[in-house]
Amino acid sequence: MSTQQHSVETLLNTALELFMELASDNLPEHEITLFNQAFNERGLLAETEPGDDWDGDVGFEVTDADYAEIWVGLENSEQEVEHLFARMLIARAVDEKFCHIEWLPD
Repeated sequence: MSTQQHSVETLLNTALELFMELASDNLPEHEITLFNQAFNERGLLAETEPGDDWDGDVGFEVTDADYAEIWVGLENSEQEVEHLFARMLIARAVDEKFCHIEWLPD
């Protein structure tokens, strides 16, 4: 029996909401200022395959089928990642409420 999964759009929206709610408690003031000044023009909100380092961070096996890694950052003019504010690991399953955030730069 397959588990219902969030759409990528829902995962991205959830990630941005969590970022906005928690950033002021987890990032230095200059990072908040940079986000506020640049995100509307150069914002990066993207899903990527979970990195290999998550298993050690969360204490269980992380698979691409079950979890999405979301990046919140800024792009340069070539649409390459210029600056990351956070990496987030979010459960894809609708009935699983899991999110782990790595705030950057660390």
